[in-house]
Amino acid sequence: MNTVKKALLVVSFGTSYLQAIENCISPVEQAIGRAAPGFDVYRAFTSEMIIRKLKDVSKIAIPSPGEALQVLAGQGYKVVAVQPTHILAGTEYHDLAREVEAFRTEHPDMKVILGQPLLYENRDYQQTAQALEAWMPKTSGQEVVLLMGHGTEHFSNSSYFALQHYLDQLKTRAVYVANVEAPPVLTEVMAKIKDEGVKKVYLMPFMLVAGDHARNDMAGEDGDSWYNILKSHGFNVQVCLHGLGESEDFQKIYAEKGQWLIEKCGC
Repeated sequence: MNTVKKALLVVSFGTSYLQAIENCISPVEQAIGRAAPGFDVYRAFTSEMIIRKLKDVSKIAIPSPGEALQVLAGQGYKVVAVQPTHILAGTEYHDLAREVEAFRTEHPDMKVILGQPLLYENRDYQQTAQALEAWMPKTSGQEVVLLMGHGTEHFSNSSYFALQHYLDQLKTRAVYVANVEAPPVLTEVMAKIKDEGVKKVYLMPFMLVAGDHARNDMAGEDGDSWYNILKSHGFNVQVCLHGLGESEDFQKIYAEKGQWLIEKCGC
């Protein structure tokens, strides 16, 4: 009796920091894999720049989603569950969706199904806020946690504003989100917390990994890093350099998404 070969392809944006892969991406992949018994787990990254850098600098070959899918087809897999670890349903996620759809068209004999990013349905925002509440430092009256998001010109950037709504409901933390590349930006949030009399800021990445943005744009030594900008405006700043992938609560959220995907596969 032939057994249908089933694969779970976990797709991340990626990072060139090997320690961040080990600390943030691998635990999430393993958690999703445990939720998918009978599936062989594989990895792909969507960032072509990171894939090239890993190959050139670290001699590590990570496939793109399209490359990984072609390899799985060649190895005889008939069912592939593609679970992204992306935060938003933004440009990277929609590019992945198109790639999966094109592959389906080329391989009608295979069942390929795509899962959801972290923030997708309404319940995801509340669940994420609760996981952040457990993950972040506790704050007192003149302290806040400031989360660095990536931001995007894609319409999904509104997800950050939706998340802020749920963060505002937390009773044990004062939390704001600001983005590197789109609103809400640091200057907006900084003006707001200054008006509120905030003295201390805990600075954390709202990203799967504590990679380049977190280490340089957020916590870097240059004068335009968030750390130094906040310091120059009189705030006491403490950096918490940990990606979401290190949190067991976020690993559990991604595992639940993977489990939902497997159930949707009917496998």
